[in-house]
Amino acid sequence: MKIKSILAAIVLVGAMSVGTIVPLSGAQAEPMSEKGWSSIAVGVSHSLGIKKDGTVWQWGDTTTYRGTEVGETNLSSLVPVKVPGLTGVIAVTGGQTHSLALRDDGTVWAWGGNHDGELGDGTDKSRALPAQVTGLTDVVAIESDWTRSFAVKKDGTVWGWGGIYYQDSDGTIHNASVPMQFNGLSDVVSISSGYGSFVALKKDGTVWQYLDQLTQIPDVEDIVQVAVGSQYTYGLDTDGTVWYWGSSGVGMSNGVSVDDGSTARKLDGATGVAAVQASAGGPLLLKKDGTVWASGTNSGGQLGNGSFQSSDKLVQVIGLKKMTKIAAHGVGFRSMAIRADGTLWSWGAPYLGNGSKWNGKIPAAIPSYPNETIEKDPYFVEVNGNYLQMDQSPVNQAGRILVPLRAIFEAMNAKVQWNSASSTITAEKGNLSIRLTVGEKTAWVNGQKLAIDVPPAIVNNSALVPVRFISESLGAKVAWDVSNKTIAIISTQ
Repeated sequence: MKIKSILAAIVLVGAMSVGTIVPLSGAQAEPMSEKGWSSIAVGVSHSLGIKKDGTVWQWGDTTTYRGTEVGETNLSSLVPVKVPGLTGVIAVTGGQTHSLALRDDGTVWAWGGNHDGELGDGTDKSRALPAQVTGLTDVVAIESDWTRSFAVKKDGTVWGWGGIYYQDSDGTIHNASVPMQFNGLSDVVSISSGYGSFVALKKDGTVWQYLDQLTQIPDVEDIVQVAVGSQYTYGLDTDGTVWYWGSSGVGMSNGVSVDDGSTARKLDGATGVAAVQASAGGPLLLKKDGTVWASGTNSGGQLGNGSFQSSDKLVQVIGLKKMTKIAAHGVGFRSMAIRADGTLWSWGAPYLGNGSKWNGKIPAAIPSYPNETIEKDPYFVEVNGNYLQMDQSPVNQAGRILVPLRAIFEAMNAKVQWNSASSTITAEKGNLSIRLTVGEKTAWVNGQKLAIDVPPAIVNNSALVPVRFISESLGAKVAWDVSNKTIAIISTQ
């Protein structure tokens, strides 16, 4: 990969009304916390997303029926809507009609359908608003499927409730409407469930399946992530390859029985993999290079290959690069991914989140706030190896790269102010002070006058500042990765 120096780059910052001196962050039209996605989850016909401020958003449909009763709807939206009352959320998961959220204090919250007790409150009464699942603390991971809910505690124990049935001493069969501990499971770090199948990943890298009894998956070791699909279950090896084996599940998916007990073998073409998920059709893989790949049946368009044609071989999802997270569910036919800039992409069926109810054969962008502009092939900014999630994507104008200033300065621990009366931008970091004026090819660094090749300017009500000069003045080096359209800034202080 050839890295070239940036000859000139420019940075956008918001301008304020005349005569004000404010921190540059105050010039944003949208609060930074409202922009960008940090985590995602896929249910059967609804999806969930966590924004950077720890709030939860949902979209799709969770209408359910009980026999001849009128349908019960707890969610019906074609675009993301905020879930009331949830903050500090670090993980979400969706089942058929219910949802779970894990907060940073280790508590679990549930809402939606509750016909089998999947909300964990001891009743079968559904609710649209979240409430805490009682009796659960120190939770580190959550999972759900049709009407079942699961949690892993910090001590490695596993708890489940909902459509999980047990027989008491007099032979009566009950479902667990409150959390109950799974016997025999310890040292667990994560779990995955799907069409009646359930697997647990232990700290030692072994995988265990809970059907009629707890059994270890033979010949599978050094696993760091598991994903239950419909016919098969997948495990990510430490070497970046992927194993798959029969799920031994219950039911049919696309006319194929999921009661497959085949032994583990390697998935062809799966190398350099960073994360694995699974839809009801097959595996979804995130590779270390940021591309996304899928295979299997494609009835919902979840392969993202522009068609409904299935593929036994892995195919690359169209148009996705620099992805950092993926999501799918073994009981659904929809997939999602988050890009390094915090943008969200969705494809498959149904309810993508972009206002459409129908299937999507290629990824569609899902805005994090109204009227957000999301570019398909943007420029990226990387500071000390970390991609920045910015208010506005970098652009190329007449050979000049325009990049948001605030995110760069904050990443380098500098304070920025904008004086609209004098059209001056000031940045401070420790004993270093930098001042630039719109329209002038002169900059001041600690009182010393320096010439710059690109003057700051006002474009579309925004001030533009030369990024190379600013970055290097703050003790950083700037490079331009042409093939990946990435500006790399490396701080030396």
